[in-house]
Formats: sequence, structure tokens, C-alpha cells
Amino acid sequence: MATENLSAVPLFSMLDADRIERLAAQCPLREVLAGTVLARCGDPAGHLIVAERGTVVAGYDTRHGTRVRFATATGPCVVDKAATLHGGPHTATWTAVTRCRVRFLPADALRALIDEVPALRDHVLRHLSGQVNRDRRDRVRRAAPQPVARIADWIAEHRPAPGSRIHLPGAQQGLGEEVGLSRVTVNRALRVLVKAGAIRVEPGVVVVVDPRRLTASAAQR
Repeated sequence: MATENLSAVPLFSMLDADRIERLAAQCPLREVLAGTVLARCGDPAGHLIVAERGTVVAGYDTRHGTRVRFATATGPCVVDKAATLHGGPHTATWTAVTRCRVRFLPADALRALIDEVPALRDHVLRHLSGQVNRDRRDRVRRAAPQPVARIADWIAEHRPAPGSRIHLPGAQQGLGEEVGLSRVTVNRALRVLVKAGAIRVEPGVVVVVDPRRLTASAAQR
């Protein structure tokens, strides 16, 4: 069962059974509670965080007391590949949002796997390229002066269809931390989109009603 859970992680799905077994032996499974810090900003990124189950979040607390949320990830997944491969420090603090089952894979072991398995190398390159594009889009989004356009663009980035249910990262507070707005401003922007007939709001979830109206609101940036 332990190796089945590990092979469900997209990064390792192309590995054969022998490599999965060795990988499981290299990084034993750990159970952690919600609120556990898995990696702290500024600490050396010597291990890749493998989340088999549960949700983790990356954040950064500025010296002015503002919290910036970079990403929310739910297992099975791996997080902070860029920092691990770069060999520098973590650029965010990763914290368990729920009870999680995690592993910590040494950076050297990850590099060895990338050298051995071409499909794994291609997967990592695609992921890092996608991350660069997402970061650029996020910078453009944060430059938009209109909160409604920021929120609409964040929702539209998920390529929703009518009826799509998009879970908010950490509810409205978490979404605000991700797009650089206060919870109150996020709430007001969502109400504008509801009134426009683009979405409807449920606890922790946005349901897309009309993608065209949503796209039009996002284009106002």
C-alpha cells in the first residue's frame, strides 16, 4: 500500500516498481497534523516535500505584517521542486493545512532520478516551464487596479465551463492573500461578479454560471 500511494504522485507515476520501492525506503512516510511547518522560508531546500495525502500551503509573512500566499497543493503531489533543484533556500514557508501523509526526498536522490529517467526529466521541465508562466500571469494580475478584474482573472485561469466548481484556497481570506487583496475586498468583488451573472458563491467554493461574462470581467484589467 505504501508504494501504491507513492506511485500515485504524478512526478513518480512513470517510475518502475523497483525504483518506487527504493524511493519509499529512502524517504519514510510521516503523519503530520494541521499547522505543522514542513519547510521554513530561508532554510536550505535540501529535501523535496512529497505530499501523498492532505493539503499544504506556501506563504510568506512580510515585515509589515502582510501575508502572501503563493500556492495551495493537495496530495498526491510534490511541492517546491524549483527550490530543491536550485539548491538554495526555501522562498516560502510550507505548512500543512490538514492532517497530511508526507515524505521528504533528499535533493541528491531527486537529481539522480532525473538523470536516470528521461520521462521524469521531461515532466520536471514541463512543470517548471508552467510555473514560470503562472508566475508571470500572477504578476500581471496583481498589477490590475480593479479588484473585480483580479478575482475574475484568477477564476478564469482555471478554464472553467458552466457549472464548474472552483475551490478557494483558504476561503476568501486565502484567495485575498494569493491575489494581493483583503478579505473584505475579495468579498465585494465576488458580489459584483454574482450580480453580473458570472458566478455564484457557496462556502469555500465559486460556481461558474457564465464563462463569457467572467472572461469579460477579467478583460477589464
